[in-house]
Amino acid sequence: MKKALLGTTALVAGGLLATPAMAADPIKLELRGYFQAMIVLGKIDKDFPAGIGGPSQKYEPENLKYEGEIWFTGTTKLDNGTSIGIRVELEAWSQAAGGDQMDHEFIFAFGDWGRIEFGGHDSASYIMQYSSPSALNGWGFNDHNFNYFGNGFNGAQNAGRGGNILGTGAAHNAGFSGDANKITYFTPRFAGFQVGFSYTPSFGAIGALHTITNCASRTGGGNFSNCAKDNDAWKRGIDISANYLNKFGDFSVALYGAYATAAFDRGASGLGNNFRRYKTWAAGAQLGIAGFTLGGGLGRDNMGLVGNNAVRWYTASLMYETGPWQMSVGWWGGRNKDTLGGALGTPGKDELNYFELGVNYALAPGVKLTAGAFTYQGKGQDRNENADSWAVVFGTALTF
Repeated sequence: MKKALLGTTALVAGGLLATPAMAADPIKLELRGYFQAMIVLGKIDKDFPAGIGGPSQKYEPENLKYEGEIWFTGTTKLDNGTSIGIRVELEAWSQAAGGDQMDHEFIFAFGDWGRIEFGGHDSASYIMQYSSPSALNGWGFNDHNFNYFGNGFNGAQNAGRGGNILGTGAAHNAGFSGDANKITYFTPRFAGFQVGFSYTPSFGAIGALHTITNCASRTGGGNFSNCAKDNDAWKRGIDISANYLNKFGDFSVALYGAYATAAFDRGASGLGNNFRRYKTWAAGAQLGIAGFTLGGGLGRDNMGLVGNNAVRWYTASLMYETGPWQMSVGWWGGRNKDTLGGALGTPGKDELNYFELGVNYALAPGVKLTAGAFTYQGKGQDRNENADSWAVVFGTALTF
């Protein structure tokens, strides 16, 4: 009953219940989703997962990876023209103990007045982003489904957003609100322009802090409890973004800009002493003509950390599409002065560069063969932070 009341409150906020409206048909769920299966062959430099001076770790060259989701989506249209629906996403792979088997779960409504979403979903700046395109399914510059590097690199390299994450949207980071409960509103698109706004009351921090927070978090847990005060968590997350889409003859253009911030509610545990107000922004663009799409972006993400620990990132790529083929080449680079150091690293300037070459071929609607090559190049203050990797990948990407 409480969930139903919360949903009704969100719809009232959108003006949907101002006048009586009856649905012509009941909501019927449909199944959609995707599944990606990859064979990865390459080399990961040995590192020191326990820190310099500890035992070194070597890695096997081959890796078999897969990832997918099943989406349960249902929509109905009211007599007043407004459509209302629900979407729940189920991870199509087994989760480790304590993992969150469900991904996004939210209700939505849309009409001539715009679109509103309520529940566990991505922020507006993540959904609306335009930046570097990629033809290498499952990888790319904005939302890797897969990674290929050592454990030491994962813990120490702070030139990535949240350690190793790439991302081209303002709120795309392991530490920001992610799938925490939020409310989002998108305006109607007018003359090519659209604005999106998200508000997240509270979300848990990363690492050790997450274990002491008892409120809605991107990794699940505490989804039905009020968030305590002074509990080392971020509060009142605000995310605003805008994009512009248009076409002039054979020439297309997409522009994007966004900013996100959240206050940090420090507790008495001392675990939150390295955290502060979260601030992140991003800008990007894509230009298209004659099958070519040139895209890129840049931004700054302080990752909610004290001191001079903001990641400045840049990215650019070029993609060409002809018939069933897509091909791309591109780069993402992060820079961080890193005054704190990572879990296994040393304070000092860190760099992370990711280069990618990708291609895919559509065998049939919803069936693509994909292949490519990439390299991660991390540069820090010690050997552990310099654990580079490279690989070639072959795979199949299904959408349904």
